[in-house]
Amino acid sequence: MCGLKNIQKTLLAVLISASLSVSLSACNGSSDSAGSTAQVSGSDNGTDDSDTSVPGDSSDDSDTSVPGDSSDDEELSSYGSAAEKADLFSSYTGSIGENVQDPLFPVYSESVYINLSDLSFSTDDVTYASIDANAVTTVTDGITISSSAGGYISLDATGKSGIVRYVLTGTLDRGTVDITAGKNASLVIELNGVDIRSGNNPAITVSPKTSTAFVDLKGTNYLTDGRVFGIGYSESNGTDYYDTSVDSSVDVSDAVLTRKWAKGADDNGVLSTKGMFRISGDGILNISTAYKHGIYAKNRIYMYGGEIGIRNSGRNGLQSKNGIDIIGGTLNIEGVGTHTNKQSRGIIVSGDESSDGAGLGGISIAGGVINIETVGKAVSAKWDIDEDAETSDTSDDPNPVVSVSGGTVNITTTGEIIDDDMNPHFVSYYDEDGILTTEYESCSPEGIEGKLGVEISGGTLNVVTTDDAMNASRDGDAYINISGGNLYLRATEADAIDSNGDINISGGVIVAVASLGSEDGFDCDGRLSFTGGLAVGVSGSNHDYAGTGASVTTQNTFVLGSSYMGSQNTVMAVKDSSGNAVFAYRLPSSSFSLATMTTPAFAETDTYSIYTGVNVSGGSEFNGLYTEMPQVSGGTLKGSVTVTDASHIYTLTQGNGGNSGPGGFPGGGR
Repeated sequence: MCGLKNIQKTLLAVLISASLSVSLSACNGSSDSAGSTAQVSGSDNGTDDSDTSVPGDSSDDSDTSVPGDSSDDEELSSYGSAAEKADLFSSYTGSIGENVQDPLFPVYSESVYINLSDLSFSTDDVTYASIDANAVTTVTDGITISSSAGGYISLDATGKSGIVRYVLTGTLDRGTVDITAGKNASLVIELNGVDIRSGNNPAITVSPKTSTAFVDLKGTNYLTDGRVFGIGYSESNGTDYYDTSVDSSVDVSDAVLTRKWAKGADDNGVLSTKGMFRISGDGILNISTAYKHGIYAKNRIYMYGGEIGIRNSGRNGLQSKNGIDIIGGTLNIEGVGTHTNKQSRGIIVSGDESSDGAGLGGISIAGGVINIETVGKAVSAKWDIDEDAETSDTSDDPNPVVSVSGGTVNITTTGEIIDDDMNPHFVSYYDEDGILTTEYESCSPEGIEGKLGVEISGGTLNVVTTDDAMNASRDGDAYINISGGNLYLRATEADAIDSNGDINISGGVIVAVASLGSEDGFDCDGRLSFTGGLAVGVSGSNHDYAGTGASVTTQNTFVLGSSYMGSQNTVMAVKDSSGNAVFAYRLPSSSFSLATMTTPAFAETDTYSIYTGVNVSGGSEFNGLYTEMPQVSGGTLKGSVTVTDASHIYTLTQGNGGNSGPGGFPGGGR
């Protein structure tokens, strides 16, 4: 029961402060009192993955305090505001991803048309009948429909052996569409001009967990969450949330752990399922939430098409347990919250340590266009064996890897890094379900994180973050493998590419910039190796990681100090013995101390001259790194490097190097 878990969660709070005062700290360093309107987030305490089945009954709204009821606005103002309707595409000028046909899109046996504006239904889209309130209507054999007061519509096809398509149109205010399919069944949900603002429940929910919902997007659609952050929603009148007004037998000392409850459902998403979502089509879906997640699937989410926009000041834009796969379409996520501890993130897969989740728990991007701007993490396959392993048997472990093989990914994170290793302190706050929580304050605004690994073989990535732009964080066996794609990774307060294990680069075009003094373009606890690719990593520090992979690096790689690179916003170039430019890079506008660079054009034996401040014309560049060489003239000769087949790592970090040693610089090669 969630009540027992919540008591365990709050034990630390009781020990720390008898008064249970609340300190709400924002990622930007500001603080709000418990009575402020600031949104505050909970930790990953199981609420992301709850399996409660709680269809709400808004017929009781008259005797409960519910968000959206104007008579209760003053009382609820301190719990935050409900989401406002979002429109992320009417003024969008970015690229549109190609819509791909879902290869498993089913042939359905029959269709049911639902007009939400007048609560009517049809089986032929010609003749419509009213949906009876507080009654169950048989649509056809095996399909029923019902509506309770307040617009809670239940569609039930558990008695149907074939696949049913539900076509939803029209507007529903403070309502929910609850669709139930049979065990191991599939159904199709076509959204065609839908505008739903929910009450105390999701806008659309699908059950049971074994079902697969194919979501076909047509026209322009809106789903807006009516639930409010910091309130517990429960079908059983909130007794799970320890409120003495519900049950007088509840210990009074526990009552202070909850801010408020309301009858409804704490299902995780505005569009929510305990099974699987497969999303396709050519329409638009705008989602807005201030509670938990935009789209949630307990199993998996596949996206093949459509334009999906999610504005989120609650938890995450997209969340699933077992995996998220993006093959086509356009996805815009705006995380607009301001507080710490896992709020307003982008694409998150939690992982499930069980036979059902074994080997899963990853994120795959093969196509489409993804735009994410968040306070916290943008993309994370987050299951961490160091924190979440419950069994010694590894056969049931998830595989938290992010892989990108195609598409375009644009990411910006804005939060301030709050790391409990550097500045540990407790923060007490009410989580999304109104439960008082005390834990270390944290904010980790990383771009792409795979707890075990990150694999890039294609696509275009433009990632600008405060924390690590790309990270693999499991100690020891983490890895980042880059074999293709075009990657621009820039971190303003951390590393551009950071692995707690190895970094292996065998292909692609990579610009990795970390300008802060202690941070690096390439940072690893294991080996940094280059066997291919065109890459430059610019560091604010003087840390040289290239030598860690000397035994496995096969492509010549230069490590240059700032005196061999030149000034900000100027171009440095490397010429071969014939005077031809083989490497050219326009330096960033921020400060730097060291650069690691590699290209297939660095041949096995030659003498290379390093020039700063050169003039260039023509050529093609990717974020300053020339992929096709320009014409190079002028500049200042800073040093030379003679390479041989005896070594592949050449370091020039101090002094005015000349051609004076076995490695082509004072002291020789490494």
